[in-house]
Amino acid sequence: MAQKSKGPAKESFSPKQHKRATIAYWLLATFPLYFIGALLLFQSEDNLPPVAMLDNPPELLASVIIADDGETELGRYWKINRTSVEYRKISPNVTDALIATEDERFHEHSGVDFRAIGRAIINVGGAGGASTITQQLAKQLYTLQLRDRMELARANGEDVEASSGRIGRMWTRLNEKARENIIATRLEARFTKEEIITMYLNQFDFLYNAVGISNASKVYFNKKPSSLSKEEAAMLVGMCKNPALYNPYTFKIKNYRLSLARNKGVEPSAITAAEISEARSADSLRALTRRNQVLMQWLKNSDEGNEALRQKLTQAEYDLLSKKPLITNYQVVDHKRGIAPYFRESLRNEVTELLQTKNADGSLVYKREDGLPYDIYRDGLRIYTTLNADMQAHAEYALERHLKDEMQPLFDKNNKSAKNWPFSNSLTDDEVNSILTSSMRRSDRYRMLSDAGLSEDEIRKNFNEPTQMRVFSWKGERDTIMTPMDSMRYYKSFLQAGLISIEPSTGFIKAWVGGANIDHFAYDHVKLGKRQVGSTIKPFVYASGITMNVVKPGLVIPNINYCVELYDPSGNPDGQWCPRNSDGSGKGGTVSIQKGLAMSMNNVVVYVMKQMGALAGPKTVAKLMRDMDIELQDRDIVPAMCLGSMDLSLYELVGAQSTFVNKGIFNKPTSILRIEDRSGHVIYSAKTVSKEALNENVAYTVLKMMKGVIQGGTGSRLRGGAAYGGIAYPTAGKTGTTQNNSDGWFVGLTPDLATGVWVGAEDRGVRFRSTDLGQGARTALPIYGYYMNKVYKDPKIAISTTDFEAPRNYDNSVFNLTGEIIEISDSIPEAVDVNDIQM
Repeated sequence: MAQKSKGPAKESFSPKQHKRATIAYWLLATFPLYFIGALLLFQSEDNLPPVAMLDNPPELLASVIIADDGETELGRYWKINRTSVEYRKISPNVTDALIATEDERFHEHSGVDFRAIGRAIINVGGAGGASTITQQLAKQLYTLQLRDRMELARANGEDVEASSGRIGRMWTRLNEKARENIIATRLEARFTKEEIITMYLNQFDFLYNAVGISNASKVYFNKKPSSLSKEEAAMLVGMCKNPALYNPYTFKIKNYRLSLARNKGVEPSAITAAEISEARSADSLRALTRRNQVLMQWLKNSDEGNEALRQKLTQAEYDLLSKKPLITNYQVVDHKRGIAPYFRESLRNEVTELLQTKNADGSLVYKREDGLPYDIYRDGLRIYTTLNADMQAHAEYALERHLKDEMQPLFDKNNKSAKNWPFSNSLTDDEVNSILTSSMRRSDRYRMLSDAGLSEDEIRKNFNEPTQMRVFSWKGERDTIMTPMDSMRYYKSFLQAGLISIEPSTGFIKAWVGGANIDHFAYDHVKLGKRQVGSTIKPFVYASGITMNVVKPGLVIPNINYCVELYDPSGNPDGQWCPRNSDGSGKGGTVSIQKGLAMSMNNVVVYVMKQMGALAGPKTVAKLMRDMDIELQDRDIVPAMCLGSMDLSLYELVGAQSTFVNKGIFNKPTSILRIEDRSGHVIYSAKTVSKEALNENVAYTVLKMMKGVIQGGTGSRLRGGAAYGGIAYPTAGKTGTTQNNSDGWFVGLTPDLATGVWVGAEDRGVRFRSTDLGQGARTALPIYGYYMNKVYKDPKIAISTTDFEAPRNYDNSVFNLTGEIIEISDSIPEAVDVNDIQM
């Protein structure tokens, strides 16, 4: 039986409802687009890098220190070790590997790759990320701006708070992505593809003080970026995904015991050797696997004919390279590493002070285009110096050789039997304890414990508790256990030294060695250290006596001890000063003034001081030294100054003695030639500071007298057959040994170079027992000899071997022995005004 029709089926939605559903559907479907559009549209320009910043991206560039040849890099100043390199100086292997791995349509899109975004959405990120190289660069620039803002806020005392909660962090990240897309499109509008990929590679942090492709090439392979091979480029590009996870060096230095213990929540002792080996093996393979992934992407893009690649990778190359082990040539990068570390530390202070110079109105003399002061850690300055890299290497070699192989073994033997090692037996226990206490209170360890709230007694207890430490030795650093107090004694047992070489005609500093090892002995003995100068002061005294016409080099006097009459500030007699020769000589016969300097005889220089006068003599010598930029204290300006009783630095002493070579013209020691900004614009150019300090005839006379020191005086070892000797070229010089053999000095002068060396322990109470071992001719002169032998043999230096040039019409008769015995007289009045004396 037929079924009765129930009539037409009832519609699920009315037309009105269908319309509403359609609208809702499209609203929901297009909401992400509206949301993204709104997110992009309503981004504040205040939160985006300004156009000027995009036109000149603010790379934090290390400042580079350059030697006198204009090319050799001596070191860098940096907080972030970045150096930019041009596109043409980057191997195509690097850019090809990067494009193939990170952004294969780099040359097709305008900053945003919509195909990659769609792929990432469909595969929920499983088919690779969607960020282009341009977007990654945009993120770097945005991060730079954000960091600058946070630093400024902290400097102003404002609180910097991060977004809290999952939703807050998500919203922050969405805004960041929107800003990165805006920045990316602006970058594409302003720069070529080559410029964008170069900026990216220059900005990327490869870790271990290797920011930028230039530094990464140096740190991981000890190469220039233009020389990177395909497998090396693939390794570095692989790190761009995650430089910590895919680092080829971390697994070699990582403390796996502590890391595994933290992850497992157990004590480090519970971690087995097998677990450590397994973890290290996994990490070592991770970087290798990532490198091969990059090579695979490169091969894939090559096979697909990606026109962006300049170098294709073949299947045969892939098969060969992917089987290679991952080999690096890791270079430690540190401020202190490299040549001339003491010079670079002194230069840091000099440049920083220079760049803070202000005009009379308080404005900066040297400033960036934005009006802010230059920062040596981030502004990419190029500091061209006077230092000669080859001379510096020879100087460092000479100092280490003599201390390590010759003097320190003798010094250890000398101090071995000391009752209060390593201090001299002449010091009391109280004096030794005072020295050690003073050193303890100057130490970083003491300051740290004091800041932590420990009492003096608690700190002393800490200093006397054995602890694990790594200490210096001439055979290399060694791990040991000793108390911090014993470690101070240990370090005080080492001889220290300093050397500086200056070009007399310019004042340019050519070599600077401030100590034996800057990691363990940071104190600079060239400029910071000041010690009693001893007989190295005598050339200035003889120059003053010749200027006042009270002596001539050929003058012969009785070889006896002399006394200088002393006067109080009111001009009344105040006794006598009667020093003796250190070797007990001066008991009869005669001696010439020239021989007195050559043999460093105290009685002869005292005679010269006496003839100048107890008041006029010291003032005349002081005026001469001050004209050579040596600052003396009032207490130094006494008759005893003729024996070198004052403390001076090598920097001061050698700078002043250079004047004798330069015909009486003093040139202020100079270490900087010029400073350029990152664009190559000169912002500072050095100006020579010169003045006539001494008559050229007097200067040459003293120079000839100082040649006698080398020819047959206290410096004659330089002509001898020792390993450091055999120097036959014209040389003037002066040795110096101070009271109790605490300091040994030598200054050597040639027509092209004035070099000074000091040797001594950190504390004057640690010293050689005998003058035979402790004299400057034994401790300091050999360093000069080793150094100059290297310099003379180096064809790249080409130092002069000719004699010193005499002034025109020089009267050599002043060296004729007169045979005249000059009796002690008052030929020069004691009250002569030093200002009336023409130097």
